[in-house]
Amino acid sequence: MVKKKHILPLSLALCIGGSTFPSPISNVQASERSNSQSMLEPIVDHVNVVAHRGASAYAPEHTKEAYEMAIRMQADFVEIDLHMTKDGQLVAIHDSSLKRTTNVEEVFPDRAPWLVKDFTLAEIKRLDAGSWFSEAKGKHSKKKYRGQKILTLDEAIRIIQKKNKKTALFIETKSPKTYPGMEEKLVKILERTGYLKKDRLILQSFSEESLRKLQPMIPEDVPLIQLYTPSMLKGKNLDEALAEAAEYAEGIGPDKSLVTPILMQEAHERMLTVQPYTVNTKDEMVEQLSLGVDGIITNNPDHAVELENRPYISHGAASGEVTDTSAVLWARSNEPSLLKFEISQDPRFKKKPIVKKLKAEKENDSTAQVKVDGLTPNTVYHYRVKAHKGSNEVAGTFKTAPDGKAEEPLTLVWGGDTGGQGNIPPFKSFSAMADLNPDFFLFSGDTIYADNPTPAVPDGSSKTIEDFRAKYKENRTDPHLRKLLQSTSTYAIWDDHEVINDFSGPSEPLTSTGLKAFTEYWPLLKENSDPSKLFHKYSWGNTLDLIVLNNRGYRDPNTQVDGPDKTMLGKEQLNWLKQELIQSDAKVKLVASSVPISIPTGKVNHRDGWANADHIDPNDPTGYETEFKQISDFILQNEIKNVNFVTTDVHYADMIQYDPDRNGSVDYRELVSGPLGAVMINPPELDPTFGPERLYAEGGFFNFGVLKVDPKEEQMTVEIRDENGNVHYKGNFPIEK
Repeated sequence: MVKKKHILPLSLALCIGGSTFPSPISNVQASERSNSQSMLEPIVDHVNVVAHRGASAYAPEHTKEAYEMAIRMQADFVEIDLHMTKDGQLVAIHDSSLKRTTNVEEVFPDRAPWLVKDFTLAEIKRLDAGSWFSEAKGKHSKKKYRGQKILTLDEAIRIIQKKNKKTALFIETKSPKTYPGMEEKLVKILERTGYLKKDRLILQSFSEESLRKLQPMIPEDVPLIQLYTPSMLKGKNLDEALAEAAEYAEGIGPDKSLVTPILMQEAHERMLTVQPYTVNTKDEMVEQLSLGVDGIITNNPDHAVELENRPYISHGAASGEVTDTSAVLWARSNEPSLLKFEISQDPRFKKKPIVKKLKAEKENDSTAQVKVDGLTPNTVYHYRVKAHKGSNEVAGTFKTAPDGKAEEPLTLVWGGDTGGQGNIPPFKSFSAMADLNPDFFLFSGDTIYADNPTPAVPDGSSKTIEDFRAKYKENRTDPHLRKLLQSTSTYAIWDDHEVINDFSGPSEPLTSTGLKAFTEYWPLLKENSDPSKLFHKYSWGNTLDLIVLNNRGYRDPNTQVDGPDKTMLGKEQLNWLKQELIQSDAKVKLVASSVPISIPTGKVNHRDGWANADHIDPNDPTGYETEFKQISDFILQNEIKNVNFVTTDVHYADMIQYDPDRNGSVDYRELVSGPLGAVMINPPELDPTFGPERLYAEGGFFNFGVLKVDPKEEQMTVEIRDENGNVHYKGNFPIEK
């Protein structure tokens, strides 16, 4: 087994509830990997396609037909499960019992439970191992597979060798404790047939004892694979389990449900290849490939071979920047290719759809965004996207905003802080969000943690564009996130961890690199993702105006003493914010700020949010209170009603209302949720400058926010829900006239 590179070790000791044959990774992918430290990439030169029990989706498993079909489909390996007969013959069958895949009950009705070990080879050869498949699948005539026989290992090898001498064997010892001497018999047959050598054979088992027994019996360069069921790893220290496996094995074969970024890191840091089982749909295969597996064990080898040879959508799709008549669609292919988007009100796409084609270029990491115009307001649209010459398709939906003066009910979800302080995908909150069927999702910053160690960037310091991109791809391996992004539209904003903790855009050398990756991986219009922009307004009819701030791109250094000359927003953005607030006649004005107003962030003499936290240190001269006072005064002086600031950033949930002039009335509110997947902290004391009143605060759990606006009832409802969707807080607020 030729492994590609050495991996920088970073042990994540957590508990949890290959070879080089064809199917080559493209030169483009290999070039990208060479510049990346990510462990979510294969460590072998080729991702192997292993035909599980042959092409067992199409023909009876472990029969001549299944093996030959797998070879015609160009699988790299044919998997053979081994049991042993009463008279000591190794036979290819998965189950310990003959009942499921033969007519043994008819031929030997009095021999229950029909275990392989209780039958001689001659008796087993009397059985029909094909008819059951036709009956179960209903696809082929019973006659086609009638009379297929259970094969001995010798027979299986001869069939495979005759069809294609280059096809390798992936052999599993089943129930080895039941069959004393199995390993010795296996090695003898492999020696005799010429398969006991590198690149022709991989041996696997769920039995550590069997693998350790085989280890001294075979050449050092013949790989051993330790298989795992979920129950085998449940409650165990993953770091210790894989360290032990590395003593005798060259790879692991986990159930596909076990494959996460953490497992990939723990395996790849020890140079253990990862071959998950049983991965049958193209969507499942794409998910596993996005995690960097080194092989795919599948009943459908043709699907896996196609994905290896043709471009495909690799990290889901998304929609964003939705207006009443337009939207931006996003997707990424695994290599540069032509993408085709189709958009329709019809979920079956029977009516002529809108079609958009564009190239996903290497310079943008094979990501692409396309704007779709001419849409109907307040309408659900369906879209699908695939790469040219590929058949794998990714689909999603979004809803356009109502037109300008319409007052329609609205539900949005918001959250932030994903992938920080040792928290690695998957994150359940995204599925709980999607289940609410929101009109849109506001991703309120810290969409990645570029400056924290994760399997994508083990040293915790993103420096190259490949590092930043790897972080986004890591989070997109999360099926919960892809579910949300493909079920509604997203407005994504950046905060500090998209670049580096508490950074100031103009003075941080990594700003341009982090910004490029951010704009590549979200559905953003090119004109709106310019470094001098990233602040926008989006209207949801006359129900809500979403005013998105850029709290990073213009700010003076956090260490600068606060005063009239210090800014977070910059003069242009500050004036724009005031103009949008005073011009808005929407029922609710929602200002998306990536940093909080009165919650202390940063550190002494280096405050990152608006507050200077002088209640903690009266001598702290930093923060951005002078500028926020301009905003606060503007709201009060112009009597602008129903202003709500929304944020995440602080890693706990908080609901605050403000009375900066201390006259007993609420002048604006701040709605805080999070984290979705980062360290959880407890609520600190609030800075008193702008007259905050805390309505609710809770830490120590993953959470997200829900905001509902009912124009007819003149009411806004705010909820905080945990990752399972349970409501921890609900507040109803009247919409003032």
